Amino acid sequence: MATELIATAKESDPAVLDRMDRLRVLEDLLVSPSGDASRLSRVFGTSLTTQLDQIEAAREEVLLLTGNQPTRHSALETVCDELDGVASRDALDLLTGISSLEKQLRNSVEEYTSSAAVLEAGAEVVTGSEGSVWQNKYSGIERINVVGISTLGTPLLTFLTAIGRETSSTVHLYLRAHTGPRIASRLRSRLNSGGTPSTSDSVARSQISEFRTTPVTEIVAKTRAEEARAAVATCDGLLQKGVSVSDIAIVARDIDKYERVLTTASDIYGRRLSFWTQLELKRTLPYRVVAETCSLLAAASDDTSIDTETMFQPLKCQWIVTEDDAKRDEVIRPFTPAEISELRQEVGTDYSGTLAQWRDTVGMTTSIGSNTQRRFENYLDWCQRHRCAPEPDDILATLGPVLNGFETVVLPDIEENDTAAYAETSRAARAMQRVAGDTDSEHLLREARAKYADWRDRHQIESSWSSVLEVIETIATVRPGRREHENAERLDVLDATDTWLRSYAYVIALGFVDGEWPQQPHGELPVKVQTAVTDGDSPEARSLGVRGAWTEEREYDHAVDALRTATNHMIVTRFTEDMEGVTYQRSPLLEELSTTTLGAEAYHELLDYDAALPDRLRNSIPEDVSTEGVNK
Repeated sequence: MATELIATAKESDPAVLDRMDRLRVLEDLLVSPSGDASRLSRVFGTSLTTQLDQIEAAREEVLLLTGNQPTRHSALETVCDELDGVASRDALDLLTGISSLEKQLRNSVEEYTSSAAVLEAGAEVVTGSEGSVWQNKYSGIERINVVGISTLGTPLLTFLTAIGRETSSTVHLYLRAHTGPRIASRLRSRLNSGGTPSTSDSVARSQISEFRTTPVTEIVAKTRAEEARAAVATCDGLLQKGVSVSDIAIVARDIDKYERVLTTASDIYGRRLSFWTQLELKRTLPYRVVAETCSLLAAASDDTSIDTETMFQPLKCQWIVTEDDAKRDEVIRPFTPAEISELRQEVGTDYSGTLAQWRDTVGMTTSIGSNTQRRFENYLDWCQRHRCAPEPDDILATLGPVLNGFETVVLPDIEENDTAAYAETSRAARAMQRVAGDTDSEHLLREARAKYADWRDRHQIESSWSSVLEVIETIATVRPGRREHENAERLDVLDATDTWLRSYAYVIALGFVDGEWPQQPHGELPVKVQTAVTDGDSPEARSLGVRGAWTEEREYDHAVDALRTATNHMIVTRFTEDMEGVTYQRSPLLEELSTTTLGAEAYHELLDYDAALPDRLRNSIPEDVSTEGVNK
């Protein structure tokens, strides 16, 4: 909305720096920091460019608190100044340095520096036009609902306040169980920040148990792997009793920690899982073949020696280009591990040379099979043709055929050799979509082409395959992969953050151990600053918002969300030790729930291949559910 309002007012779409571009500009500013930005060296050390992620995180937190508004900046400065001794000096150094850096950042670019800056500008448009721009653009909107937030940053609050005060639209906040009360209690103080903040806020929070509407069974396993098996066994038992696959969900605070062990457990019981999770793009074959090809072309373009690791790595990642010259009757296929091993052994594992030297060496090594030799020479020819410094369009023209070869030749082979769950096939296919995608969709190569052109035009990088690789790695790091659903026919496995407003009859919530759920609070501002703002013992502190990650309240939100999701029965699980034998304690979140712990005998019966459900859980299955079960 803010973007559209700005576009309407200025009659042009606003340009906004994304995180990658912002880090580039910050890096340029911090090579030789000027003015008060140099005070950041007292906090992060003298090599500021190596601390870009931390500095950017601190910048975001300061902006979240102050919204770039003088009154809120002054309030935060007062909070920092009232700390004791060293803590006060460190906090003021950080605040002053970040504030100076923010000004320099905004003065260095024409674009809006972040989504927060867009919200600020959107609020100015609404206020400056006395609501007329909003009314002209959104005359039919009577009500704005803001749902599911655990942090209400100042930029968003300012934008919503402008709408509420200057237009006929009303704003309604639908807050979460534990972060919500603090957000609500601070609203008056924050809305009055220009005047006199209200007195101490009263925060009353509900207990987790108040949101419980179903029986809760607790399962205690020895290890994470055993815990995962217990979860899948529970699903298997429910399915055998006729419960629909769409009525069961497995939930965790961080599902990435459970994906491998859950997949292993699902193979035991012949069940298939569908993970709602971020794709680890850098670990997928489609991404790796692109990255390794860029590394090889970068080495080849310098006309320097290429070692065996660099030369063979793309081939290990199933490199193949289907449009290269080949005999009509020849089946085009990637190099096999045996062929790569043969080449490596015959030329020598420590060999290195230019492309021309590689060609001569392989050509003179008669012990290499003629077919392998010819195909490797074609590989070298391809590298020779594409090694020159690339233009932006060369990214798609060069790497596109590599991915076409992967999709048409390698992906079907992965599917043919995959398990019944098709987990590897699904992962590779998702990665293909993210890296190359459809012609009309955003994907890694298209993003890289645009970013490479932009950075090169700004003289931030040179024209080279090394720069292309840098751009691709940066995009993959910042946006590792969309959150996607693999297959709606399988058991849903999702993060607790994704259970908001969902509903399943049976929810198995994993990982209720201290340190994992709840996770430890974290933030980039000094802990004493976080504590002072959170406690709100002064009018200045109460005029500032609280980041959700600073407290465990957000962890309670996720637990309540999972609890609310279950309509028939909630199963919570935990493990007691890791693979090294380190002991894990029961989550304090469970202290507020009246759970029934599964006994040893029932636990062992559950883990049997037949997955015998305990009476307590079996009795929660409605009588009208079919007992024919779901076939494995």
